[in-house]
Amino acid sequence: MLTVMSYNIRYSSCNVDGPSTSPRCPPSFSRKKSGSKRGSLQKRNVEFSMWRDELPVPPGYDAKGILGTRTVSTPILSPQKVADRLYNAMHANAAENYGAFYSSELGGIVTNPAFFIVHMDDRMVHRGDAVFDTVLLTDGYLYQLPEHFARFKRSAELASIPLPLSDDALMRIILDTAAASKKTNGILKYWLSSGRGSFGLSRMECIESSFYCVATTENKRPFDRTMGWAACTSPIAPKPAPFGEIKSTNYLQNVLVKAYAEEEEFDVGLFVDPEGNILEGPNANFAMITMDNVFVTPPFDNILAGITVQRLMQLIPGEHERFPSDVLVNKIEQRKIHFEEVYAAKEAFLIGSNTLVTAITSLNGQDIADGRPGASSIAFANMLENDQLPREQSPVHIEVPYGYVTGMRGQII
Repeated sequence: MLTVMSYNIRYSSCNVDGPSTSPRCPPSFSRKKSGSKRGSLQKRNVEFSMWRDELPVPPGYDAKGILGTRTVSTPILSPQKVADRLYNAMHANAAENYGAFYSSELGGIVTNPAFFIVHMDDRMVHRGDAVFDTVLLTDGYLYQLPEHFARFKRSAELASIPLPLSDDALMRIILDTAAASKKTNGILKYWLSSGRGSFGLSRMECIESSFYCVATTENKRPFDRTMGWAACTSPIAPKPAPFGEIKSTNYLQNVLVKAYAEEEEFDVGLFVDPEGNILEGPNANFAMITMDNVFVTPPFDNILAGITVQRLMQLIPGEHERFPSDVLVNKIEQRKIHFEEVYAAKEAFLIGSNTLVTAITSLNGQDIADGRPGASSIAFANMLENDQLPREQSPVHIEVPYGYVTGMRGQII
């Protein structure tokens, strides 16, 4: 089981294992009462699993040597056996939610989740040498695909990974993968890897870049927005510049922030810099509303420039003019936010593609305002949900060509 004291990771002058040497560093907070439970998926019972305990000694066995732990031999599989076991190893979440998968290594799309496969020698797997992005599928339309794809290209540029195809060709693959899934709501995730070729460190050994795309409905699980999240400042160090601006597959720090929060019985953790300024959540942007109704979010300096929070900042002024009694924000600022300033906020929230706007009702065990989601968090979530609905001549929607699957000529060419 993961324990708090196993995090021996220094956060600037702040250290989980010892007292802070800087008065600006947030202290460590805990609501821990008991051990946390890990994993919600039922473990598979596969017939080729190795025996993990000592094998019983057969009756009458006369050992001629020193007794020790006995294991079974590891099977060498035929291609047909591999295919059979891939079928049998599919878990329930994959069968229910995974719709389609494109692989540049295969040169096409597969719709059976058993074959959503990436080779082990792909540098995305063994080096984390890859970038990715996402786009929402809403009622048969991709929402803000050009904006997400532009950030994807920016990440690829910063990581020096060349695109294997043109922009138009890659976006067509994303659209066709959505169509092949036959799903009208969900999320598309896509990755660019420096490719396959060896298990070495040098990119000179790569053959060419790899591109993958998957359509899934996992983000459509029920989510109670009225509950809000209890947040904590995390001792896990954020990525140094410029890596915080790259949406790469190296999410170890993000995972540790989430794991630390859950181990301490919070819902989510927040990255902070050495001065104690809040940067972002593990997969969402942070924002708050001051008592003067100013919307404040950290500048995009070495953090991901969130597409959703940028869209929200575009929508707020117009919504304030139309509904001034519902949308109270009268000013928008991007500046540093020290964690102590959040205690005096009217509202605080995390903003991202999957959950849109989720209220932070407490920070480090201290309630924000009355400790309940405020009106603005609900209003902002509704604004984004309405903005996601397809409409005529929408600048943020691209229709998925479902006729590509059925053979409609106009959508094949």
